[in-house]
Amino acid sequence: MYSTMVIEEPKQQLIAADEDAPECSYCSVRPPCLQRFARPAFFVVVVSMFLFADSFIVGVIQGTITTTEHRYQFSLGQIGLLMAGFSVGGVIGNVLVILFFSKPDTNRPRLLGICSLMSGLATFVEIIPQFIQDPYVPAGFEATNDTEDAFQQVQMLCMADKSGADCTDQPAETVSPNQVAFYIMLSSTLLEGAVVMIMYPTVYAYISENTTPKHTAFYTGVWGAVSGLSPVAGIFATAAFLGLWVDFYRIPSSAVPVTPEDRAWVGAWWLGYLVAAILYVLPALPLFGFPVVMRKSCTNAEGSDSVSGDDGDTENKSGTQFPKGETSSGSLSTLWKVLKNRDCMLTCLSQGGASLLVFGYGAFVPKYLEIQFEVETRLADILTGCLLAPAYAVGFMLAGSLVKRFNIQYRGLVSLSCVALALGVAGLTANVFIGCPNENVAGVFTPYKGQSQLDLEAPCNSDCECSLSAYSPVCDGHGITYISACHAGCQLVTEQNHEYGNCSCLATGPTNLNGTLLAVEGACDSHCISYAPYLVLLTAVLLFAQFAQLMRFNIVMRCVSSAERPVALAILYLAGLIATIPASYMFGALIDTACVGRQQTCYGQGACFLYDKVWYRYTFNGVALGFAIICLGSMLIVWKFPSYTNKDANDDVKGNENEASTHNQQI
Repeated sequence: MYSTMVIEEPKQQLIAADEDAPECSYCSVRPPCLQRFARPAFFVVVVSMFLFADSFIVGVIQGTITTTEHRYQFSLGQIGLLMAGFSVGGVIGNVLVILFFSKPDTNRPRLLGICSLMSGLATFVEIIPQFIQDPYVPAGFEATNDTEDAFQQVQMLCMADKSGADCTDQPAETVSPNQVAFYIMLSSTLLEGAVVMIMYPTVYAYISENTTPKHTAFYTGVWGAVSGLSPVAGIFATAAFLGLWVDFYRIPSSAVPVTPEDRAWVGAWWLGYLVAAILYVLPALPLFGFPVVMRKSCTNAEGSDSVSGDDGDTENKSGTQFPKGETSSGSLSTLWKVLKNRDCMLTCLSQGGASLLVFGYGAFVPKYLEIQFEVETRLADILTGCLLAPAYAVGFMLAGSLVKRFNIQYRGLVSLSCVALALGVAGLTANVFIGCPNENVAGVFTPYKGQSQLDLEAPCNSDCECSLSAYSPVCDGHGITYISACHAGCQLVTEQNHEYGNCSCLATGPTNLNGTLLAVEGACDSHCISYAPYLVLLTAVLLFAQFAQLMRFNIVMRCVSSAERPVALAILYLAGLIATIPASYMFGALIDTACVGRQQTCYGQGACFLYDKVWYRYTFNGVALGFAIICLGSMLIVWKFPSYTNKDANDDVKGNENEASTHNQQI
């Protein structure tokens, strides 16, 4: 039984209590000028800096997928593994919190300061490959010793194809430098995921111990707003950084023969990570200075001390009395009750499917815009940041406002969740059919003249020894694109208009004065439709997804008793966390199945340069639609066959009111 008394003390005693309170300090140094900062509000500001950095890097990762893929010749499956490293590290960090960092005597500010430094270190490790490897040579070029012209374009001509990478001088290495970069990045993501997962529960535990529940809820809302807006900043910053050449500090921009609009361009992807590393480290010094217990937590706002029978735990909003200790058999009994709650388990299943959809499908949206609609990389990042990221915040605020304003009951929550998910399913279904056709690439999507089979080698170029080390498309002027001038059988290049002559594989096309067939540099126009309908529908889908997520949270809160609520919420969170682990790899590997042309390097296959857009569209949107249907189906079962009703909710409320009344009489 808990009892609470408010004891009015003399002013002198309050002053003494305030003077004896813990202070901001660094080792044994306690500067008087720092004591004014030993307040929860300033702690919230400092932690917001860390949370900003943590969400900022989400936008950086999303905006650099294509650039990292081309710079290190990664497959999208490997990119997905790097993203999954954060979730795997998060599970490791969660275990560490439970085993080592959840003790009452833990110096939480010091632990937070260490986590801040470690997060910055982990992020910096991810960009180490940029500084230990040679400058990047764009595809289709070779390095020169000329400081004013660092790269020379390789003429990919028939019988004189120099485009293949010269591997004769390469040492016999078992692991390529790009694979070394992959393992360095993977270790970085694992470490960062673990450290961030330690940081979050520690922050919430510290602030809840030093403020009232009302203020804790407000501060949590502030952090939520910061975390929601930060990815947008990361995406915009990345778009700006990608306008700089990846090695701009080693090679002047005037010596780079490509521009950000060219396919061969690789921007300064690492600058976003460097900024995030600096942002991570900035809160470390203030965090080390915070006391174990803040000064304001010793007295309340009215200048009186709260004394309770359980170490200052003065308030229980629900009026429910919890035992001081719970046996393992009691914990297992509570867990079993939650696992038998059909509504709760189906809602958690829906949550897992939604998390897999958002973290898998959502992560590759910029890449989808680039490939499906031929949007330039930086523009794809900006569009994603402007439209999709705010949809999360709008959906969350809309759901919260409706629940609060209309006091929606349990049945209404389930109904609204089903409606939102049904609208999301409709949007994803429409997006399956919105896209562009494949280009008429000879040997890939359309056969060479006189051939009935799809093959890059035809009689017209069989003696050319063409290479796939770079994708340098040429157009015959009649809608047929060739992977390179060599694949078109071209034997010479003109000095004007980037044209290639003596092209033996061309059936018809423009000719020069001598009647020789010419191919023009660049792929033929595919006449692709606008990406606007896709983005509008996807924005609505993500808004409905966030709306349904808040509904699921409230459903789980209401379909279990107050004693079972912590366990139910833990299962809901765990379902989402587990789903994020395979999400990015699953969708990355799925996109790899649509690849029909990979760059060849000295160490094997590299990044994909050509995709089957139709297959890409059907699989990418179709799998997402499948998970959305699972989410909807789970909630429809809860709606049609509920195991918890509004009557049960009313009985729980009355029970809580009776408990609170009894509790007040005892006081």
